[in-house]
Order: sequence, then structure tokens, then C-alpha cells
Amino acid sequence: MEQLEKKHINFILQSSFELSNQAIYWINQAGRIIYANEVGCNDLGYSKEEITRLNVWDVNPEVNSQKKFSEIFKSFSENENESERGNVFESTHKTKEGMIFPVEVSSKFVIMDESPFLISYVRDISNRIERTERLQLYFEFLNITSDIIFLVNKETQYVEFANKVACEKLGFTVEEFRTKRVSDFRKALNSNSMEIPEIFRQIGQEESMTTYGLYGCKDGNSFPVETTLSMKSYQSTDYIIAISRDITERVEIEKKKESLNQKLKNYNKTLEDEVNNAKEELHEYERLMYHQSKMAAMGEMLENIAHQWRQPLSVVSVLATGMKLQNESGLLNKELLEAGLDDINKNSQFLSKTIDDFSEFFKPNKNKTSFVVEHAIDNALTFSASASKDLEIEVIKNCANLELFTFQNEFIQVLVNLLNNARDALKLIDSKRYIFIEVYSTSSEIIIEVKDNAGGINDEIKDKVFEPYFTTKHKSQGTGIGLYMSQEIVKKHMKGKLIVSNEAYEYKTKRFTGAKFSIVLLKNEAQ
Repeated sequence: MEQLEKKHINFILQSSFELSNQAIYWINQAGRIIYANEVGCNDLGYSKEEITRLNVWDVNPEVNSQKKFSEIFKSFSENENESERGNVFESTHKTKEGMIFPVEVSSKFVIMDESPFLISYVRDISNRIERTERLQLYFEFLNITSDIIFLVNKETQYVEFANKVACEKLGFTVEEFRTKRVSDFRKALNSNSMEIPEIFRQIGQEESMTTYGLYGCKDGNSFPVETTLSMKSYQSTDYIIAISRDITERVEIEKKKESLNQKLKNYNKTLEDEVNNAKEELHEYERLMYHQSKMAAMGEMLENIAHQWRQPLSVVSVLATGMKLQNESGLLNKELLEAGLDDINKNSQFLSKTIDDFSEFFKPNKNKTSFVVEHAIDNALTFSASASKDLEIEVIKNCANLELFTFQNEFIQVLVNLLNNARDALKLIDSKRYIFIEVYSTSSEIIIEVKDNAGGINDEIKDKVFEPYFTTKHKSQGTGIGLYMSQEIVKKHMKGKLIVSNEAYEYKTKRFTGAKFSIVLLKNEAQ
């Protein structure tokens, strides 16, 4: 067997070199490469014939001369006994195309046929260097990020790794963290956040999750964190990667926001109460204004009643006095008695009808009714006729046959106010006095216009005529709430508009100017 080994030793060695997955080089004392295996040739890109014509400094940029190689060779020979296992070091090699790549070299000094040689085993470590650099990059990233990062063994719940930020923020070293379970320094943020046992149970069911907690520091302080968790397996062990960020500012902002929301809620409640009180005061004010308007209207109505009653009462008084004198003189016969009583009864019936008409107007009516517009206008003219009689005002009507479905008495009250307003304006002129009333409709509206020839309203006060208590009359003649209440009734009760304007027009070949009040009602509201 020994003779067989000696006989085939060269073959065995050569086969071993060629089958090796590492590059193998024999180098003589002069630095010449006298042998390279297949891997060595392929790594450098040379054929076996080419590579045996090269020196070490042709393929190793760090050994850039024969002098440098001689120094290295001498150090190997002097340390021959100390390097039984060879010298291992990292260096670089250069390919035939000039590409340089990192290598790990294990060299052994040997004597063969009384000549010194170096046998070098060379491994391309490009991938290892790349992985190392990538790991280094990852570790640099872990340490420069502002997030706190932990690697935790899921089974034991002990910390395996903590980055630089974690150590700085919590005050523990990496070694100290490795002696701690997560529950030693992490607590639930509030009653709504999860405790550690629940988190470790749930993380196995989800790929990732976000939790909120409180990290306790070495100095006793603590701060709130938001943590993103994910689970990874390595060599049959489950690990939890926890990336946390300090949310102290966010929590403070949420607290301030909650405080502000509570203040706003309280303010809104106070404001709501104030608005409700203001609405109630406004309603009370409107009720008062409406009552005052009614009282003013009632005063004017009573004045109209007095005007209408004056002649019938005078007739009754004259008849009664005449019949009494005739009776005392013996001149009163049956025919004169019956005629006088008939006249008294006729005038009494007129007085009674007047009372009925006016009392009907003042009856409270909360319900809408359907009525002919022209009939309501006639009622309004009746109520204001006696007060206008002395002024010899001519009323010209042009009314389309239209009906309204609204509050009739309130509508009549608005008309009376407009007629009285026109009458008061007409008192100031000496020429022929007119009031024009026109009723017509468009595709969507019903319009009632009341117009006079009193010259119109001064532009300086035209925009003020609907203001409460604004009046151009003497205090003894008006309260200034008639037009205000008229507008309120039309706008709020009838969902319409009351508009004032000055208009120039022609009537019977004469030119006139006067104020025009227009009641504009939507058909879908008024019919």
C-alpha cells in the first residue's frame, strides 16, 4: 500500500488540487507562479500556460513589486515553525481584464527538493464582503434612525437586540436589555391598549400589528410609544421585531385637542343656550310688536267705526227727537211712527253690521283659509273707507279673479296698513288723490300692488320704512310699526315678499309719481 501511494502520489495530489473548490497556487522564491489549479485559472481569467508566466505582483495589487514579495517570503520562511497551520490574511487579486476583487489567502511555506515554495489557498470573498457591508449598512441604519428598535425572542420574551436609540432613550445598555423581558420596561398606555401577554398571543395570528404602550426608563421616567410589530422565523426560532416611536408630542396634542373640544362643547352649549334665549326674546319681541300693531290697527278701526257710526247715530237721534216733538204736538200718527221706527231699525241694522264686520277682523284665526283676493281687498277698503272719505280719495281697482290660501285676517291687516300709509301720504297733496290696486299673476307668483300719486318716498328714507318704530308722522299720529309688521306677516306667515318702490306713471293723460308697495307671493305657497 505504501509503495502504491508513493507511485501515485503525484496523481493523487494533482487530483486533489483540481477537485478543490478553492484556487491553489504554487509560488517559488522568485515570486513566479509555477502552478495554478483550474479554479485559480478561472478566477483570474488566464489559461494554465499564461498563468505560469506571471509573477505574484502581476495578480496581487497589494504586492506591487519583487522587493515587496521578497519581504513577505522572508517573513514566511523565518516563521516557518510558527506557521504550521499557515498564515491567513485578506488581500485582493486582479483578473486578466483588470477587475480587482477581495480574497482570503491561506499560505504555507514548504521545502521541496531543497527549494522553498509557498502554497497558497485563495477564496473569493466578494459575496462575504458584500454581505458584511450590507449588514454594516443595516446596523448603521438601525443606529441612525430616530425609531426605537428591539428584536425579541417570542418564546422567552427576552430582548435579543436593541439599537442605539433604544439604549439612549431608555438608559440601558444592550447587555442590560438582554437580561430583561419586554414586560420589565413596557406597560399598557391606558385601559384601551393591550398588555404584553395579549400582544404575544395575537402577534402569532397576524403578520403585523400596531400597539400603544408606555416605556419605562432606567431613571424612573417614562414616555408613550406607538409600536409596529412583525414576526420573523430564523433557524426554527420565532422573533418579534418591534419598531417604536416616541409619541409624547402627539399625546400632548391629543390631550390639548380633547381639552379644546370639551371647551368648545361647553362653549357651544352656552352659545346654544344664549341663542335659544335670544330666539325666545325675539319671539317675545315679535309678539309684542304684533300686539302693538294690532292695537294700532284697532285704534284706527275704532276711528273708522266712529266715522261710520256718526251719520247713522245722528239719523237715529234726529228721528227719535222729531218723533218725540211730534208726539208732544199731537202730530205723530201711525204712519209717521211706523216710518220713523223703520228708519231707526234700518240704521240700527247698519250699525250692527258694522260691528260684525270689524269684530270678524279682530277674531284670532290660526288656520289658513281659501278666499278671493278681491273680496279681501273690498273688506280692507271698507275698514279704511270712512277715514279716507273726507279726503275724497278715488280708488281704482284692476283685480284678476285669483284666490289665496293663507291667513285671511292677517292679509287684510297688511292691506289696511298699506291703504292707511297711502292715505296719510295723500293728505299732504292738494291735487286729485288716487289709490290704484292691481292684482295679477305670473307663472310662479301672485302680485298685489297698492300705488298712490302722493309723489313717492324720499330716497334717503325709502330703505328705512320697514324698520320697527320708524315713522315720518308726528308721534300722536303713528307708531311706525305698521309697515314693519306688514313685512313680518308677509315674509314669515305667507313666505312672500313686501317690496317698496317709487313709480312714475300716466293716468287719464296726466303724469303722476307715487309710492308702490308690492305683495309678492309664490303660487305653491299661496294656493
